[in-house]
Amino acid sequence: MNAVSLNNLWSYLQGLSLTASNQRWLSERLIEASTSNRVSSEESARAKKLNALYGVWSGKDGENMARAIQEARQSDYERELVPING
Repeated sequence: MNAVSLNNLWSYLQGLSLTASNQRWLSERLIEASTSNRVSSEESARAKKLNALYGVWSGKDGENMARAIQEARQSDYERELVPING
């Protein structure tokens, strides 16, 4: 939306006789919508990055790695970190 549209929307909302609880309800819905849009954008960006890497792990190796990642995410235990250098 551009600035003019937003100003018109704001003027319209100010013209309504909203109670404090109505205003709170409206503000909560707007915040929820903006949060879900942000999360969707972040998930989309993450998916694009993973899809760009998928060609490197395509085929059986990629399927095995995807399965291992999903299983690790579903498990509820923490793995012990072992240093590579011994």
